[in-house]
Amino acid sequence: MITTKLKTYKHVLLVFSFLLLASCKTYLAPSYNQEIITKSTAATTSTFQYFAAIAGGTNKESFTTRKNTYNTLIGQFETLKLLAKARPIPSNKTTQRINNLLAERNSPTSSSDYPSAFAFNRIVENLVKMKEKDQASGLNPIVIQAFKGEIEIFLDQAITYESFLKR
Repeated sequence: MITTKLKTYKHVLLVFSFLLLASCKTYLAPSYNQEIITKSTAATTSTFQYFAAIAGGTNKESFTTRKNTYNTLIGQFETLKLLAKARPIPSNKTTQRINNLLAERNSPTSSSDYPSAFAFNRIVENLVKMKEKDQASGLNPIVIQAFKGEIEIFLDQAITYESFLKR
């Protein structure tokens, strides 16, 4: 009789433990946000259309015709940076251990910014620099290609990271 009760308790405890462990989740990354993907796709299209329009070069005398485009693009990527940063950063023992290991190896940790927020910020910095250079002296095609290449790298990083979150 006692052994039957003991077996029943063991089975109940085993089932309860299994259900408890099955409901545990560890979040290592933020949740997917379709709005970020949609807005980054639109901003990317606008940016590449702008690069195509000025591919032959610009001069400082016609800067006022391009000023609004710069401001629009900068505003779009500032918004994306805010949307990316607005999501809570997961904090648990697993992410702390991963960050400690990364810090020991002098690698960037995920404790401060998401990769996409960092990339959107770098795009804004490049657009501001490009706007200042365009206003001061205009842009030749080689300088435009240099800005385009750097912005393209950060766009790729941001879109890849955000797309990866959709699993």
